Amino acid sequence: MKTFDQIVSETIRKHSAKTSMEEMADNLGIATSYLYRVANPFDESAPLPSKHLINLMTHTKDYSILKHLAQRCGFICVKMPRVRSAKESEIGLYQRRQAEAIRAVVAFFQKSASMDETLEAIRKELEAAAGFMKAIEEQPGLFEEEGEEG
Repeated sequence: MKTFDQIVSETIRKHSAKTSMEEMADNLGIATSYLYRVANPFDESAPLPSKHLINLMTHTKDYSILKHLAQRCGFICVKMPRVRSAKESEIGLYQRRQAEAIRAVVAFFQKSASMDETLEAIRKELEAAAGFMKAIEEQPGLFEEEGEEG
């Protein structure tokens, strides 16, 4: 497993091709020379302070740092999709995603699906579940019986 500093360094180096190091440093509020040191995988004396991590992830749209932290702490990180509302008609999509994830896991154990295919199907199912959770949380009282208070 890669270290936290390796993930940070990779994130910076991967996105330095799209955005100049100067612009990235400016967005993070740090000196360009310091950003170069953080991006150097052999320079362990230049960790990126945690207060800059959110800016880095937001600027690069790369959340591998967050995923790494979640994994190291025993959690999973799933992007919360945008949802308008939980509709009964959307339950079919959620059920399909669940079925696809289960089929992918079965196929993986039967050695007819790759690990990447299986993980992608599981990720889609988790995102669908997160979307329903968010929609339900944003509609308090929708599923409560009359007379009940939240």
